[in-house]
Amino acid sequence: MAISYSMCWEDPLVLLQSLDISKEDNVLSIVSGGENILAILLKEPKKIIGIDIKKEQIYLTKLKIAAIKNLEFNEFVRFIGFKTSKNRIQIFETIKKYIEKEEVEYWEKNLDIIKNGLIHCGKFEKYLSKFRNYCLPLIISKERINEFLLLNSLDQQKEFYLKYWNNWKFRFLFKLFFSRKGLESGRDKEYFKYSSKGKVSNYYLERVKHGLTEVPIQTNLFMHYILTGKIPVPFKDHPYLDESNFDKLKDSINKNKIEFVKLDIYEFIKKSKEKSFSKFNLSDVFEVKTQEEYKDILKEIKRVAKTKSKICYWNNLVNRSEHQVEGVMQNKKLSEELYKKDRVHFYSRFIIENVN
Repeated sequence: MAISYSMCWEDPLVLLQSLDISKEDNVLSIVSGGENILAILLKEPKKIIGIDIKKEQIYLTKLKIAAIKNLEFNEFVRFIGFKTSKNRIQIFETIKKYIEKEEVEYWEKNLDIIKNGLIHCGKFEKYLSKFRNYCLPLIISKERINEFLLLNSLDQQKEFYLKYWNNWKFRFLFKLFFSRKGLESGRDKEYFKYSSKGKVSNYYLERVKHGLTEVPIQTNLFMHYILTGKIPVPFKDHPYLDESNFDKLKDSINKNKIEFVKLDIYEFIKKSKEKSFSKFNLSDVFEVKTQEEYKDILKEIKRVAKTKSKICYWNNLVNRSEHQVEGVMQNKKLSEELYKKDRVHFYSRFIIENVN
């Protein structure tokens, strides 16, 4: 099974502000690309359980962790793919002893992933690469993109959007590439099964306008990656591309606070003891769940959650924000405040739940 995401596409700053993680917390978090597991680790909780249905996402995250632990900052950013490198395979040979045998076997069968840079190997990231390489040059030049990335106010971004982005060519090519049919080559088909959106491409066109005009580009690492395939290094407040965080991660990783579990989240929670966790990062896991499954998971979370626990999750194409699970109450005000700050433009809502 292929890697779906080679980096996390949920804003770590929004995540951390919503959960307010302390040293007393036991955290349950979706793994995905691993960045948000590391963002959580920087808050020094008591324990983190990283859970994912795909073993490949866990292998990816564990390799990133091994690289952080054993490489210096500049060597790490070259190995992972944010800067050019000709010796990624040799670097892998030096760090593979720090991961499990089955993980080594997986990577040795997929050395091209390592050679090309881990950060570009996800199905979603490859899809964005096709847009960047084949569609974007027909819309706007690299010189103009570089000019856009240097803008330092939202007023300038709005003016730039009207002048260079907002034209028939951009709208046509964007809608063509980000239609449902197109997106199915970048995301698993199950993510569209319960979609509440009519024309997906129209929805994303509105959201990308928001991303280009309402989110400061200087601090938007996600838009940087979409437009260039890179994130500037160092990057302030990124879990590992901020060099001060990188040094702190080395120490935190050595404390062995992270445990990984390959399992469906509902199956895992059903097996967990009462009052096991206090914070929950559920990513956009409810996109592939029915309304009933959504409520069932929240009921089980209520059972395994300590008093005054917090849950956060994102909606994309599927509306999973309304339920009547006793003891689980949405913090609508904070949810809306943080949603407006979210640097990832394509989500339709962000939800924080308090568990009483």
